[in-house]
Amino acid sequence: MHVTTAISTAHRRTVDAPSPELLDAVRTNAAAGDEQATLDRDCFDRMMAEGLFHILVPPELGGAGGTPRQWFEASLAMAHADASAGWILAQGAVQNAWLAVAADDRFARDYFRTPQTIATSSAGRPAAELVDGVYVVSGARWASVSGCTHADFVGGMVVTTGPSGSLETRMVLQPAAAATIEPTWDTLGLRATASHHVDLGDHVEIPAWRTFRWPHLAVARPGALANATTTIAMVSFAAAAVQLGVARKAIEIAVESAEHKQRPLETTRLIVQAPFIRGVAGLLGRVELATSGLRHLLDELWDHAGNGEAPDALGRARLRLAAIDAIAIGADVVRTAALLVGADAAQRSHPMERLTRDSQMLVHHVSVNASAQERLGNVLLGSYDGPAGLI
Repeated sequence: MHVTTAISTAHRRTVDAPSPELLDAVRTNAAAGDEQATLDRDCFDRMMAEGLFHILVPPELGGAGGTPRQWFEASLAMAHADASAGWILAQGAVQNAWLAVAADDRFARDYFRTPQTIATSSAGRPAAELVDGVYVVSGARWASVSGCTHADFVGGMVVTTGPSGSLETRMVLQPAAAATIEPTWDTLGLRATASHHVDLGDHVEIPAWRTFRWPHLAVARPGALANATTTIAMVSFAAAAVQLGVARKAIEIAVESAEHKQRPLETTRLIVQAPFIRGVAGLLGRVELATSGLRHLLDELWDHAGNGEAPDALGRARLRLAAIDAIAIGADVVRTAALLVGADAAQRSHPMERLTRDSQMLVHHVSVNASAQERLGNVLLGSYDGPAGLI
């Protein structure tokens, strides 16, 4: 299976998408992953073996050299099989793109030697001080570190002093073996992301070459990927890809349920009733419109990136707002699909119930929640005065 995008020939590359065998395995293990709050290890290893976490990484670093659109399609397909697996794929691939753009040459050379992935989190603001090429971090503990149980490197954002004397935020990374993972991820949805707390200790020393500035990346390797890698916008698109994959699955589940459902006192199955047919048609249209809109924006982003153009704050705000709206549409589609099915969808044994929980988790992600939307609205209105990296 291959994914291609409608972009200029100079920037098009054929990239392997999740194989049918991998998607089948993810679907098969999804319910157990939700119950056990962890992604199946074999599925994760197969995701790595298929190069999905390196889909955006340039060939010179051993990656597939894919486009943001191809990453979006792969994430969408994986989320259709299981939302948690889709989130880990989408986030892991984005974080590898950040490293491909901004990592120190020494770290990039070592890191991209093998098909590993990382998990990082911007939650929390531990203080760090640069001393003789080493960042000394106090209280190195972060929440919501997705995929940390399977990662090779873990870490999070710290606050330090930049070269000009002003405050600077960076991502710091340590080998996972040096971390304590606290099993704190006890949520209703996206349970198999295993987004636990990660603790590196009260006092830890991390070499500067294993850190990078974030969210405003300092570009070490310029090119199209660097121009297109808008940090928080890509996180927002990751959430949108997962939500739209979940929405597509919810429609399919509703149709499957309706084929066998006939309510008391009704003479026809739900699948042939006009209100259900109209409802499903409307849901399909909404998902297709939202998906097509994001595809277009990602194609446009990559075309501009190939021409040496990176989006400004207004462009980044528009990207994120489009992703936020797609997430809201996807969440409403899932809710409406559950209503079309009826009370059956509330049963824990019904597949719609887990989709509903996963969908609601995505609405509350920090990159797309109400606070983020308000901040982006201020950008559009010209009244935003915060750090540019938060857009």
